[in-house]
Amino acid sequence: MKKLLRKLVYAGAIFLIVGACQKDSISGVVAPKVETTLTSESTVVMADATFEGLNGYVESYLSLSGLKAGSIGTCPSISATLTTTFPINISLDWGTGCSSALDTTVRSGKLYISLSGKMNVPNSVATFTFSNFVSNGNTITGTHRITYIGLNAGNSWPRYQIFTEAKIEFPDKKFMTYRAEYVRLQSEGFATVSLDDDVYRIEGASSGKDRNGVTWTASFPSALVKRNSCKWFSSGSVLVTPQGELPRTINFGEGTCDNKATLKIGDKTTTITL
Repeated sequence: MKKLLRKLVYAGAIFLIVGACQKDSISGVVAPKVETTLTSESTVVMADATFEGLNGYVESYLSLSGLKAGSIGTCPSISATLTTTFPINISLDWGTGCSSALDTTVRSGKLYISLSGKMNVPNSVATFTFSNFVSNGNTITGTHRITYIGLNAGNSWPRYQIFTEAKIEFPDKKFMTYRAEYVRLQSEGFATVSLDDDVYRIEGASSGKDRNGVTWTASFPSALVKRNSCKWFSSGSVLVTPQGELPRTINFGEGTCDNKATLKIGDKTTTITL
């Protein structure tokens, strides 16, 4: 989260202005639509994509200090408290359902964000609250927080600690649980005004139960890389271990922007479509 969240407050009154990038870039990962036979590894990818999409979505849409290039129309409707003191509260409202110019995901309901301080000040937190929030037909409840933890030693990459503890309910009323703690580092694009050149590296771990009640754990053998100019993770891997089953690795490739990944279980490897 950067140009937006590092410029959240400036001297004088604060005005919420909505904007987007000029290019047809996607800031959030597009979450796969849910099939009725989701395995542990596919639910992990879907959950990672859903919440990473929200991280990027906030960065692309909210600006309290100036108008970004372009226009996103009216999806979602955005409002904020007009104050120079914290916390600052922001509301995103998708109504009964819509998708925006930046993101093909259909969302409905509301997302509230409370900012405890400027997101370029260490330990400032953005806390998300969900109200009848649905993403691609899946109802999201729980806790999602982004904490700015300072610049990375050596290369001065901005670092954000992400914590998620959520439940994702599918249209058939089955659900999965998802708990994740990871660090989101901005590895490129921090010094520019454009959002299109922003690149994030994601490292951490997650756990939960899939829609069939199977407990799983996951980690990142190599950091996931998310480019704002690409809908999908372009590289990195996720190692998923369902209880009582063989570990399986999802590899997103070496940097090509496409919707393909490889799934390896034991000595078997296959190409999958995200």
